[in-house]
Amino acid sequence: MIKTNRLIIIPLTGDQLKKYVDSPDELAGDLGLVPSTVLMPDEVKDAIRNDLLPKITDKTNDPLYHTMWLVVEKNQSAIIGGICFHGEPDENGEVEIGYGTDEPFQNRGYMSETIAGFIHWIDKNKKARVIKAETESNNIASIRVLEKNGFKINQQTEGGLIFKLELK
Repeated sequence: MIKTNRLIIIPLTGDQLKKYVDSPDELAGDLGLVPSTVLMPDEVKDAIRNDLLPKITDKTNDPLYHTMWLVVEKNQSAIIGGICFHGEPDENGEVEIGYGTDEPFQNRGYMSETIAGFIHWIDKNKKARVIKAETESNNIASIRVLEKNGFKINQQTEGGLIFKLELK
């Protein structure tokens, strides 16, 4: 678990991850949180079912790198978004993150704060030395979030930008 000024970032266990896809309101209740009014997009459900769930149950994997971390606003006890790794650090110590903020909570600095907390956790963990994140080149909010946290554009792809942050 990661705590910041306004947020608690909670890594889900395998059972919690499955419940998050199948019955998010029930999971919220289990965690003592307010049920979300935001519907989870089908592509997120598919990614969890097809990518995260098979990997989190594999005992050879570090589950923290193969789960969804819920972003919870402390005062409201509400799930406001999520962040995850795209697998464990590679042989070069690089790890990729993906993230999203539910629409009612966007443009309030929550994801900047989330990523800052994640950077601190990754740096303390010492498994990764470089953090990557990809965003669409027209997603100005996501670009600002990454730049606020010290990420630099490393590569342009068709329609996207790959940012990197090297930890010291």
